[in-house]
Amino acid sequence: MPEKNKKLLAYEVLKDRIVRNELKPLEYLNEKTLCDELGISKTPIREALQHLERNRFVVIIPNKGCFVSNIGLDLIREVFEVREIHECAAARIAATRPNREIFREILLKHESFDPKSLENARENLISGYQIHKKIVEFIGNSLLSDFYQIVQDHILRIRIYFLNKFDNRRLQETSKEHQKILQAIIQGNPEAAEAAMREHLSNALAAIKQMI
Repeated sequence: MPEKNKKLLAYEVLKDRIVRNELKPLEYLNEKTLCDELGISKTPIREALQHLERNRFVVIIPNKGCFVSNIGLDLIREVFEVREIHECAAARIAATRPNREIFREILLKHESFDPKSLENARENLISGYQIHKKIVEFIGNSLLSDFYQIVQDHILRIRIYFLNKFDNRRLQETSKEHQKILQAIIQGNPEAAEAAMREHLSNALAAIKQMI
């Protein structure tokens, strides 16, 4: 396998493990251990870690090594600021696009959600992530979709990290907020879609701040 492909493979594998919290915040990443685990030489591993640092998934400290980045208030605030700028606009634009009916199936699935177990809670959180991803992709701006992929990875990481701290009340509120966003898009109401998205993001940030 070419070195470039090995670097990309290492990047994707490590990023996925970080996003899913298999590699915990502030965990030390030993290059030799990673080489042995992935069967890849040191150079592509080192390049992958540098790429992960650029995208804020790890922190490389001179003379100390590489550590998984922390999920702290500063990172969360920055992620939500980016989300508000892009997702509110995406919701508004989506409500003006033809073929908005494709969101109805997602809406029906979300309306039937009943948070009774941890597995249902996980499904709800991942489903919510997919709703936001679908709205951004739906507007058909490939530049935005490509740029937003990194943000979406951080969103999913934060969701999974706080999974066990979400109570049923907040899960039910989140489900209703998502339904409100989808209904506004399906109805072709840009102002309502943007307002519903802004309200949802504000509530989500407030809920996470209480968990820290």
